[in-house]
Amino acid sequence: MFSDRTLSARQSELLMAAVVIARSTSFVFSKLTVASMSPFNILAVRFLTAFAILLAFFGGRLRGCERRVVRNGVLLGLTYSVVMCLEMLGLQRSESSMASLIENSAFMLVPLLEIAFLRTWPEKRNVVGMLLAFAGLLVLNLGPGAHVGAGVWYLLGAMAFYALAIFLTSIFSREGEPLLVGVIQIGTMGVLTLLLSLLFERFRLPATGREWGMILMLAVVCSVFGFTLQPVAQRGLSADRAGMFSVLNPLAAIVWGRLVLAEPLTPTKLLGAALILAGIALPTLVKQKQ
Repeated sequence: MFSDRTLSARQSELLMAAVVIARSTSFVFSKLTVASMSPFNILAVRFLTAFAILLAFFGGRLRGCERRVVRNGVLLGLTYSVVMCLEMLGLQRSESSMASLIENSAFMLVPLLEIAFLRTWPEKRNVVGMLLAFAGLLVLNLGPGAHVGAGVWYLLGAMAFYALAIFLTSIFSREGEPLLVGVIQIGTMGVLTLLLSLLFERFRLPATGREWGMILMLAVVCSVFGFTLQPVAQRGLSADRAGMFSVLNPLAAIVWGRLVLAEPLTPTKLLGAALILAGIALPTLVKQKQ
């Protein structure tokens, strides 16, 4: 299934939804791990572990891959590393709900990048879906007492680079084998976050079974699956359509928070969830009727 062939639009959408939902679990696993390990330390061990797993399966194919695949994977890894570092800095200075709102609004910027660099305009059904999803994102994250905080500039930076990452992934996924692009991206993120940890923290390996368990979940579920397969999914989607699925991240994080951390699920959050799901489903339903 995950070769260099292009998936159908339906398969691509299902895979894109799956990888975003898988990545959303990192909120829970990271929250359970950050009490005993530093942020960059967690990222470095997570991505290097994921890369080691991927090498065991795809190491042979990497030796013969094209230079442009290596270049594209490194560029994506660099872009996503910037996103995650800015996200960490923003989270230290703002509420998590506001951070989620700002960063995941990146999907609204993706069509602007398509217009500016590709001279392509989003379809009307996608625009309507985006507006519904954005309304759901606002309802989901804005509530009594919500405020931006001092981390707004970091979060706006994370939003911009996240939109850039989605846009670049749509382009790079069509240049060479997308799965190998994803593997090299993970390796790049591992090396860069390791350097950051060595520079600004005291790097160490997980010391307990609990820490290793959380790291393995982050590596396997959130990285090996959640990051590596995104280029495969985006190969069959336009950048603006792929970007819309990013709003599933805060939605799924709320569900995981309810199931694992016993966080409350209010009627307002349910309304926001309904709007997000309607925004994602609408373009597909409209297309089927045409």
